Amino acid sequence: MSVVEIDLNALADVVDEVTAALEQAYAENPIRPSDLADPHQIGENLKQFAQTVQQVDAQYHGNSDGKSREALTDKLDDLGQLGDYGLAQLNALSRWAGLLELEELQVTLDELAIPIALWTARNIGSLQELRNVVDALSRIANQTQDPDFLAELSGIMDEIANAAAPVVKEDRDKSHAGRPWRVLNLNHGVVATRTHDPAIMEPVFEQILLRLPEDAPTFFREGMEQMDVIDYPGHVREVMEKYYKMTNNPTLH
Repeated sequence: MSVVEIDLNALADVVDEVTAALEQAYAENPIRPSDLADPHQIGENLKQFAQTVQQVDAQYHGNSDGKSREALTDKLDDLGQLGDYGLAQLNALSRWAGLLELEELQVTLDELAIPIALWTARNIGSLQELRNVVDALSRIANQTQDPDFLAELSGIMDEIANAAAPVVKEDRDKSHAGRPWRVLNLNHGVVATRTHDPAIMEPVFEQILLRLPEDAPTFFREGMEQMDVIDYPGHVREVMEKYYKMTNNPTLH
């Protein structure tokens, strides 16, 4: 499955395949955490989610079978919760994969969070369940040096950040450095830098100034340090230096 686009039929197939493997491992393992439903139930929830996404997608693209939104989302109070519901079920299955030491399945599940979040951003809007999405984006970014792919990934990160729920964007509790909203925006800045494209870098850097004003000075100071370590091209250095001076220039007395 592409990182960028969600193949709705493939999503259902992957869920079937992963759930079957988890159920077999679950039957052979005594682990029974009290805060998790069994993999079969979570898998059924996720398969229902995949079917609902297909039906909603058909409605949005003019291929509706006549069912109302209310009928499609009878398990949810609001269609706006659909993406977060799917991501929560995906996270639960991913936790099971981790507990059962099925690392490859866990990676597959975590990476499915990206297309689900992207579909939600494009069709529904609001997202609160960001942690798995942010972790998967970070892992994929670290696996490539290709500027074109990084540019595409930057666009995905932009869409997901813009679709974050208002309560996430408010970022009121800044006590946890690893909060997904902070990590997403800082990682986006790194990915944008690695594209070597000022047209991508500058809008992302502006968002860092707006969204993470407390972190911006450190981000751009460390960014300048990396310019020498990695020997970035001059035009990339110019952009980084501009924002470094904007946020780290001491007040003259």
